[in-house]
Amino acid sequence: MSESARDTTAHRLLVVEDDDEVRSHLEDALLGLGYEVRGVASAEAALVALESAPPDLVLTDVNMGAMSGVELCARIKGDPRFALTPVVILTAVHDLDARVAGLAAGADGFFAKPLELVELRTRLHVLLRVKVLLDQLERAETVITTLGATIEARDAYTAGHCERLARYAVALGRALRVPESTQRALRLGGYLHDLGKIAVPDAVLLKNGPLTAAERVLINRHPGVGAELVRGMHTLDDVRPIIRHHHERWDGSGYPDGLRGPAIPLAARIMAVVDVFDALRTARPYKASLSLAETLDILRRETEAGAWDPRVVLALPEVVRELPEGGTGDARMPGGMGHAT
Repeated sequence: MSESARDTTAHRLLVVEDDDEVRSHLEDALLGLGYEVRGVASAEAALVALESAPPDLVLTDVNMGAMSGVELCARIKGDPRFALTPVVILTAVHDLDARVAGLAAGADGFFAKPLELVELRTRLHVLLRVKVLLDQLERAETVITTLGATIEARDAYTAGHCERLARYAVALGRALRVPESTQRALRLGGYLHDLGKIAVPDAVLLKNGPLTAAERVLINRHPGVGAELVRGMHTLDDVRPIIRHHHERWDGSGYPDGLRGPAIPLAARIMAVVDVFDALRTARPYKASLSLAETLDILRRETEAGAWDPRVVLALPEVVRELPEGGTGDARMPGGMGHAT
């Protein structure tokens, strides 16, 4: 499909307006611009339409009876399925209160009545272009998480490890009040932290016994290899430090760069702790899973010895107790690469 097609006929617009004459005028104007248009007379009907045929953009009036356009906008933006759908609110020229309320609800734009068709066409084009790019990013993230799961599948005993790490890391990051951008990086980092192990031979990665010095060198290269694999992928700029540094240690004894203390990116420090937490909590052929109390005790002792960021470990107990099953992996499909990875 051509880009010009994506900018017009491929896009579905939902018009929410309780005045039949105004709604009909809007539908005709938008149809004339090449869009697929559906009109409804209330915010409640718009919510039903969202479920049956999600639009690419919603154009809504403010005052429509029981539920206003601002309330509709808040409902749309509050639903993770539709949070990236642009919502444009139609307001009177001087209706500052509606504009302020709309901004607070997450509106992506405003048009003053009566509408100027040239401006409408241009603004819709821009908003829908951004929507296309966001959709592409979402699809890319799906590919990324699938890639992480594929790498994990090389070892039957690591099933679920990436998904758990993503969940643990985001929860711990939220407890530490990291920005949303860092929470996103932690989620993707959970899937991609061991990306570099794609370059480690199965004979080494799946070896059932102690590694030789040469094999340990191969394993220790995986953070740098993984970081290089995503170099130049700008959507993963915040994830790359997690991939490279999640085996660094607070006292400088880690790898690949021997970073110490705050020089280690916070997101990598978070990933390091949850990686070890999950390894301790899940079973492997050579060890049983440890209880939550045993796991937290080991992490506390290792922190006192200099391995982990004390602030991160201090926040961990409350976080994992609020997670399903107290932060344990599925006993039937254990995960984690073992404590020493």
